[in-house]
Amino acid sequence: MTTLDTLFLAGGVLHANATAADHVINAALFYGPGLLLTAVAVTGWRGLRWCTNRYQDRADRRYYAAVAYRLNRVWDEANTVLNQDDDEVNDYLEALLDTPASSKEDR
Repeated sequence: MTTLDTLFLAGGVLHANATAADHVINAALFYGPGLLLTAVAVTGWRGLRWCTNRYQDRADRRYYAAVAYRLNRVWDEANTVLNQDDDEVNDYLEALLDTPASSKEDR
């Protein structure tokens, strides 16, 4: 893209913005301030809802990524344990049962 193309593009954007502003001013003069205030309120409400949904989607993605990471860690540890000999797996499971945190009395 050349400098001349950039200038033409900037002129088109400026013209579009000026045209949009003209339409808003004409609508305000023709329909009155009530409709314009209603449009602004609806636009603000939709913008707020969009921001809230976007934030919630990001929070959900972070939560699901964390859950997937933890499940992957559990899967890796289970594969590591189960790829051992049977005696070593039994010793590992018996050691887990003997720990105080997983004893039957604590449950």
